[in-house]
Amino acid sequence: MSPRRLTERMLTRGLPQRILTTALFLVVIVLVSGLVAVSPLALGALGAQADDWEHLSLIGQTYGAASTLLSVLALVGVAVSLVLQAREAKSDREQTLRMLHVDLMKMAMEDPLYRRAWGPFFDSEDPDAPREHMYVNLIISQWSMEYELGAITEDHLRSISRLLFSGPAGRRYWTNVRGLRITSTSTRRERRFHRILEEEFHATGGTPPPSPPAASPPPPPPSPPSAPAPSPPSPFAPSSSPGFPAPPPPAAPQAPPAAAAFRAASGGIRRLRPTMLALTLLAVPAAVEAARRAVTRQRTR
Repeated sequence: MSPRRLTERMLTRGLPQRILTTALFLVVIVLVSGLVAVSPLALGALGAQADDWEHLSLIGQTYGAASTLLSVLALVGVAVSLVLQAREAKSDREQTLRMLHVDLMKMAMEDPLYRRAWGPFFDSEDPDAPREHMYVNLIISQWSMEYELGAITEDHLRSISRLLFSGPAGRRYWTNVRGLRITSTSTRRERRFHRILEEEFHATGGTPPPSPPAASPPPPPPSPPSAPAPSPPSPFAPSSSPGFPAPPPPAAPQAPPAAAAFRAASGGIRRLRPTMLALTLLAVPAAVEAARRAVTRQRTR
């Protein structure tokens, strides 16, 4: 499965649950804000039947303390939403860079001209060795993304990496890039991923197999036979119509960009979620402050 399809599957599975959790949280906050905003009406009804203004004054002071506490919570919520938004933006950038890397690798695997641009290692006499190296690189990159997203467990990663390193292609690739990959890790989970691969590489032997011999050049093709002399046209043969050329073959229909539209929609929802949370948390202190002012007006009336 390609990284693009894996990302779509992960978003499809995780998006409804995240939307439901966020919606329930927002509903609870809205209900609490509504109760706080409606509470002065109940206090007004009680105040019309009693003259205990000292009791109402204590209630107003309680509203002030609650407003301060909720303001602090709103500030914390805004900070958390900004952190989440920064993480989402970083994840989107990483996914975009990985897709570009996959496209570059595919172009190099399909065209020897682009493959030589990657360096002298990919300009060998055997065209299969660079393509094998690039394909195993795509496999390892896919596993890395799956492990970071939590799509595969550590036991599953050990099983598939052991299977890869049991073959000559996987051992040759890891022997060439193990030092660079291990020293270029940036996160704790990525370091754990490469440590698992290194352990499974040593568990399967840890010695690179010999490179396959270069394929011998194919024999030259036989010379084509001489073409027979053209026979005179038959009077009974159908005449060609130069004025009516054959219609071109129909173009293959292109699939609608559903994946791109889904990714754009899911990205917009993920970016909007922290903003909605922050606005809702800011609305709660405003409702509490409005209730406190209403109680104060009721007390001074």
